[in-house]
Amino acid sequence: MPIPEETIQQILSSTDIVELVEGYFPLQKKGQDFWAVCPFHSEKSPSFKVSPTRQAYYCFGCNAKGNAIGFVMNYENLDFPSAVKRLGSKAGITVQEDEQSPEAKNELKLRKDITKINRNAGEWFHNYLLKSTTPDASNARDYLKARNITNQIAKDWRIGFAPSNTNEFSTWARDQGFSGNLMKESGLMSLRDEQAPQKGLYARFRNRIMFPLNNDFGETIAFSGRTMDSQSKIAKYVNSPETLIFKKSNIFFGLDKTKRAIAKEEAVIICEGQIDLIRCYENGIENIVAPLGTAFTEHHSRTLRRFTGERGEAFLCFDSDSAGYKAAIRAYKELSSAGLYVRAIQLPPNQDPDSLIVAYGVDDFIERISSAKPFYLFQIESLSNSLDLHNPKDRVRFANEISPSISIIKDSVAREAMVNDVATRLGIPSDDFRKRVAASIKKEWSPKSENKISASNNNNNITDQNIRILIKLALTNEETQEWIKESAEEHISILETSTESDPLIKIWKIPPTSVSTEDINTYIATKLVDYQDLLTEILIEKTAELTFDDHQRAIMRLKIKDLQTKIDTNKTKVTQANLSNHQIIEITSKVETQRKELLDFKIALKNIAGTRE
Repeated sequence: MPIPEETIQQILSSTDIVELVEGYFPLQKKGQDFWAVCPFHSEKSPSFKVSPTRQAYYCFGCNAKGNAIGFVMNYENLDFPSAVKRLGSKAGITVQEDEQSPEAKNELKLRKDITKINRNAGEWFHNYLLKSTTPDASNARDYLKARNITNQIAKDWRIGFAPSNTNEFSTWARDQGFSGNLMKESGLMSLRDEQAPQKGLYARFRNRIMFPLNNDFGETIAFSGRTMDSQSKIAKYVNSPETLIFKKSNIFFGLDKTKRAIAKEEAVIICEGQIDLIRCYENGIENIVAPLGTAFTEHHSRTLRRFTGERGEAFLCFDSDSAGYKAAIRAYKELSSAGLYVRAIQLPPNQDPDSLIVAYGVDDFIERISSAKPFYLFQIESLSNSLDLHNPKDRVRFANEISPSISIIKDSVAREAMVNDVATRLGIPSDDFRKRVAASIKKEWSPKSENKISASNNNNNITDQNIRILIKLALTNEETQEWIKESAEEHISILETSTESDPLIKIWKIPPTSVSTEDINTYIATKLVDYQDLLTEILIEKTAELTFDDHQRAIMRLKIKDLQTKIDTNKTKVTQANLSNHQIIEITSKVETQRKELLDFKIALKNIAGTRE
């Protein structure tokens, strides 16, 4: 049976959407409403509004909207019944089971089982560390004691231990009634031989200190295991593989504990290891996170941007070795692109936050935070120490490495100051280095070599007149170029469904900085060489004089096209077999909402000044 409407309404009336959303990330009150950077798309300024009077949310950038149930569905990637049940559980309201397809039921059950396994395994690892009398457990306790991790700290952070004898964990799992397949799906066990499943499973973690990885609700969804042997060549950390409930790029260690401090300080410290984070937190430095390994993604930066707000700062505190430097560069690029101001905390050689605080006290580390340098200065000093600037080859290498870091700075005043500073250090004209910076392209934005063939085969023509208009204006209209700098990334999603939009996406991601014919020709020749003939054709074709209003109309027409496609897709879904009545109602309701949005877009199109529709 579907979930009764009265139950749904009871849950909604018992849920304060402002309180709900603030459980995930901070909101800023402006007037009667609350605002934040949207969690559903990339943006610079807050456009995500939460209304306490309407008990609803709306994003003016990506048009995401809904009530408390809709927010949980979108943010947690849950289906409707699961979102209702989650909110019902928080409100103390029992929700009866909904009829679902067998596939949906199986996935939901698997999610619940994996969550239960991780929760119970976390308790087992923790109890093994604190209570086991085996030599393994004793060694683990001695190790933590030597690292100044007390029993109380271990209890507060639910730290555990995975013994060397993996049979102990396997026996526990079997006694709990967890099947081998479930243990494999949880990531806690793996096949000994993928080609020969009959050889059985083995426990992924052995002889490692275990740190639970939690989601926003504080639920344990995965683990990070640290070796106790600093001299070993094995990996220092081993993390759970990705599962139905765990995505490595979505998780920071410690964020469930530190997110409110990050929001309060409008700043975040990013360190490398779990023990570093724990040491800082236990010494009063609470606005800190640790990614899982040195890989830093766009999702990581967007998450932190939501917590730090518009004036957010990020302090990178990575190891001072070559690997740490490269990791810092990667993190800096992602964080800067998300709009955070990045500084670098400099540590003595062979020191990390944990060892520094233990050796010299927390005040020393706090002072290093206070004196953290803008990242580009840190990079300049690092390169200056490793390169000979009197050597022409090293000077070229210096310029090549620093120019991409400067090119991604969005603030033109700050970028110009950096250009002049570096040019002075290199003893070259500012104009020369400025051109190098302007020509720098982030690697991830460069056409992939494997895609060059397909691109060249598919760039002969663009039939969508809206895309042709947007391309021409992006190359010839100053107002459009300003719009691209400020707002383009918020609208890229409407282009991704079109097979003809690739050159426009590239222009929006790496916009030109001038409309002069010479500069545009250089821009196309260096950044869009695969589309040179096509773009030249678009530039020289005879059209009515285009203005920024034409740009806005083209954007709106693409939004209408995109929304109509979504409506058609959902209407097709309704005709599919094996849908419950509730699912049909849900999809139908979504279609009605989309139709209203479509009408709003059409009205907005007609209202654009000087419309030619």
